[in-house]
Amino acid sequence: MDVTVVFSRMIMLVLIMLVGYIATIKKVFNKHANANFAALIAYVTVPALVISSVEGAGEFGTKADTLFVLLTATLMYFFSVILSRFTPKLFRTDADTEGILQFLTVFTNNGFMGLPVVQAIFGTGALFYASLYGIPNNLLIYSYGIYLITKGSQKSKANWKAIALNPGNVASVFAVFIFLFDIKLPALVMDTATSIGNITSPLAMIIIGSSLADIKILDAFKGMKIYAFAIFRMVVVPLFLWWATKGFLTNPIMLGILVIIAAMPGPAMAVALSTQYGGNTAFATKYVFLSTMLSVITIPLLAYLLF
Repeated sequence: MDVTVVFSRMIMLVLIMLVGYIATIKKVFNKHANANFAALIAYVTVPALVISSVEGAGEFGTKADTLFVLLTATLMYFFSVILSRFTPKLFRTDADTEGILQFLTVFTNNGFMGLPVVQAIFGTGALFYASLYGIPNNLLIYSYGIYLITKGSQKSKANWKAIALNPGNVASVFAVFIFLFDIKLPALVMDTATSIGNITSPLAMIIIGSSLADIKILDAFKGMKIYAFAIFRMVVVPLFLWWATKGFLTNPIMLGILVIIAAMPGPAMAVALSTQYGGNTAFATKYVFLSTMLSVITIPLLAYLLF
């Protein structure tokens, strides 16, 4: 494992955020453009990324292997949902912050940052297994996730019919279907989906940087509570999952993927969806920014200690 590669990936994402911040303060972007970019991610680039992630699945393992990883991923999210019921009380948050804190307990940056980091640590062969974590993630983030984000907002309420038909959910179900039934989409379709999906990560990080223009940058580093939550979510929870699952996850790659995905910083989608649905965007932006900065240290450290 080359820890310097992991470290470089983290620095790159921080630099992309900086581009978004500078572009906004220089009036290249405005709030209206930021909202449009958030919708573009949610409705176009993420669904494309989900579909493209199933390409070449058979090269990395059997259906039994992949279904076991999918079961593990589902159980991890089930654990996170239960944990999210307690984190607002544990960190004594107010009503406006409760929903986004629960969202950040359940969801991590497993797609935008998780896939390249897993590849850097474990190699290309592990990338497909990591992509399976995106299936329960995308099914939940557009349903339970939006519910949590709108929980403390008076501007918007979750529309369950719209959520059920959200392109992210449709793409997730479609991806599972084509994988299980060995359906091969035309190369042109997959190449197009891959190209569109590849812009998700930089565009999402630009949105985070752009959102930082609305807050005092130094405020993101203030307050012990947000530091405590970041360490809890990015270090304590992954270590607990490692301890709890190492007895039956005997494959070190599968165990490693679980821990690294759980150790990811706050998801860029927290900012995108908060912007779109009127959630607590300020807190989401602060946490995603701070946790991404901290991950430059915490993820290489966990990778070095455990793997």
